[in-house]
Amino acid sequence: MSLPAPPARRRQTAWRLLGAVALAAVLGLAFWGYLSPEMSIHWENLAALCGF
Repeated sequence: MSLPAPPARRRQTAWRLLGAVALAAVLGLAFWGYLSPEMSIHWENLAALCGF
């Protein structure tokens, strides 16, 4: 019988899962934008918004 994970460990796992979902969403959106010409993203503008 296993004991439940401590709260800090569960919180870390939740953040890691949330980060993986967010990364998958961003990569999926970027790939979709790459394939569809009507959803073209100007990467220079996106980089400027991020401060690069």
